[in-house]
Amino acid sequence: MADIAGARTALAARITTGTGLRTMPEARDQVSPPVGVILPGQPFIVFGDTMDGALSVNLRVLLLLSDAPPSEKVQRALDAYLGIGTGPSSAISIAGAIQADPTLNGAVHFAVPLSVDSYGRVEYAGIPYFGARVTVQVGTI
Repeated sequence: MADIAGARTALAARITTGTGLRTMPEARDQVSPPVGVILPGQPFIVFGDTMDGALSVNLRVLLLLSDAPPSEKVQRALDAYLGIGTGPSSAISIAGAIQADPTLNGAVHFAVPLSVDSYGRVEYAGIPYFGARVTVQVGTI
């Protein structure tokens, strides 16, 4: 049986450790940016995706940096979290943090950052934020 809650918790911890970004493993009614929130991705579960029959789960890291109009500083911070910034700040990327420990400290078979979408205005709990969505595929144990 897959421990999806454990996978979310391990992913949130890995992102926080690797980037310094406070990351929550599940949705909350309210958030205070900058923050990452782990949510189900699309498709959420892929059955029979691995050779050993384990589940493959898509999780979405909702990256929320500001609820104010974006500034150059906020956009550069978002670029750094996405690994597309320049200079030493690009070392704090979410993808880099996951790739540094792809088993999330042994909690999953694998975790792979797949894509980024919705760069710019994203909505969470009815409030618009400046941020992005990062999709991560996780092979659960």
